[in-house]
Amino acid sequence: MTRRDLFLARVAASAVFFGNGFGIGTWAAQLPRFKVSLGLSDGQLSLGLLAFSLGAVALMPVIGWAVAVVGSRTMTLASAFAFAGALLLPGLAPNLSLFVAASLIAGACNGTMDVAMNTNATVVERSWGAAIMSSFHAFYSLGGLAGAGTSGLLIALDVGIVPTLVISCLAMGLLFVVAAFWTLGEREKMGEGHGFAWPRGAVILLAVLAMFCFMVEGAMVDWSAIYLQTVAGASLETAVTGFAAFSLAMTVCRFMGDFVVRHLGRARTLQFGGLLAAFGLALAMLIPHPLIASLGFALVGIGLANVVPVLFSTAGQMKEIPPSMGVAMVATLGYGGLLLGPPLIGFGSALFGLRAMLGVLIAFSFIIIILSQRALQRSTVQFS
Repeated sequence: MTRRDLFLARVAASAVFFGNGFGIGTWAAQLPRFKVSLGLSDGQLSLGLLAFSLGAVALMPVIGWAVAVVGSRTMTLASAFAFAGALLLPGLAPNLSLFVAASLIAGACNGTMDVAMNTNATVVERSWGAAIMSSFHAFYSLGGLAGAGTSGLLIALDVGIVPTLVISCLAMGLLFVVAAFWTLGEREKMGEGHGFAWPRGAVILLAVLAMFCFMVEGAMVDWSAIYLQTVAGASLETAVTGFAAFSLAMTVCRFMGDFVVRHLGRARTLQFGGLLAAFGLALAMLIPHPLIASLGFALVGIGLANVVPVLFSTAGQMKEIPPSMGVAMVATLGYGGLLLGPPLIGFGSALFGLRAMLGVLIAFSFIIIILSQRALQRSTVQFS
């Protein structure tokens, strides 16, 4: 493979990550319109959100095996086009039951794509010979902002739900068609007769770290605005600045993440990241002022920006485990944390208060610091 071919493979992988993020941003931006058009309560809308997440997590343990059978290129492209098509389904649903079913299907396609594209990214990274996983996740984050922004523009132009989804999904599909020409192909060998990628062996600690990282991320997504409004006293209009600060900081820092990983190494990147996240959460908890808390949430975004990319990259290069199985193991427990984190904070807040629950997130951040070195010891990565 020439350097030009490898560069194009990297561009193609980045485009796939961007497209996936674009789809997630589109989905998130349409949720209020789904709620209104179907006449759903908050609880009923939550059923759709839960179905989307469950669809993603449910297939992950077997997707690693499937990717190992057909190869990451084939599975990445197949799931990408499936996700672009499935994203239309919730907009076509005429009632709650079909909305939940459509959300489950879309979530399953997204979960499949997540494992496949991260596996393919580890293949590109190994061929590249340097740490570049953070840049792929940066394009995912950028795609999310672009998807939400595009939907916001179409909503402002009074474009309906279905036409908005059609335009967005066609754009995703076109991007995936172009990426298909240069997506790096390979055919992995099966693991030793094991088709169920539940975390085991050396990958367990990586999966546990992913779980705690996703729990903190999920809490930031679902509770940062509520914290600013109910605890820090921000107005409803400015309460979103907490999540905006977290999301933008994470996106920017993922573009710088490869440089950071190469100079600090993977273990120190995780340790310093966990420390920054803990400091940011402590700042928001101890000084519940809208500006200070938003700064704290931005520090959380900076700290966690490169944790998941490092964990996925490492899982894809473990000893005696096919890349797809390693990635699926980490993703399964990681996204399980994404499911568990927000309701855990919610139930805890009812008992102890939302401010106190930031202390639990601080503890999760310290777990990342403590376990990082040990989790990375059995990695086969030959570059920082």
